[in-house]
Amino acid sequence: MRGAGLMPKLRRFRVPVAVLLGLCAAAAALLGTDHQPVETTTAVRVTQDITAGEVLSPSVLEEVEIDVAALGQGYATSVDELAGATLAASLPAGAVVLESQLVGPGLLDGYEPGTVAVPVRPADTAIIGLLSPGQRVDVLASRDAPEQEQATERVAQNVPVLWIPQGEGDNWLGAGEADDVVILAVDAATAEDIAQASHAARLHLSLVGPESAR
Repeated sequence: MRGAGLMPKLRRFRVPVAVLLGLCAAAAALLGTDHQPVETTTAVRVTQDITAGEVLSPSVLEEVEIDVAALGQGYATSVDELAGATLAASLPAGAVVLESQLVGPGLLDGYEPGTVAVPVRPADTAIIGLLSPGQRVDVLASRDAPEQEQATERVAQNVPVLWIPQGEGDNWLGAGEADDVVILAVDAATAEDIAQASHAARLHLSLVGPESAR
């Protein structure tokens, strides 16, 4: 008699029990996924804070194993690849060094296709001390022509600073002397406008504020 009364009770709880068992199976599957091995690779990072313009030496670099999913494109896999390179942007200790953060053609990585790097030598060189890579500027051309209604013309607007060469060795564009030059990222048409203006006028750079850069 006891057995006969037990069966209806078991049938009453079979649906909740099945649901509970299904939840347990799902949880076990998730736990098993979390423990799957992570794909790693060798990358190079800085061991101390490095400022823009510093030359990387083996003493401030180390090779580490890092999750591939956490890395960007263009990373080095050995210290030898980066030794002697110049940083275009400051990096905190522990940051992985990417090609786009180094002085050279890699600075254009991430920009739209057709973007070119153009050297501009401003007439007022004092502005250079206020600039750093990533800041945005307008390029103005001024002409000594009182008879013209508009002696000043804006030839580039809201363009980013790529790099400020500190010497001849930094002039990777091959554009001659690197003194008092600012490297800007512009499209091909704007590059032509800047080149033409530089022959007939003095070029000036003006900082663009955050509101204007939007």
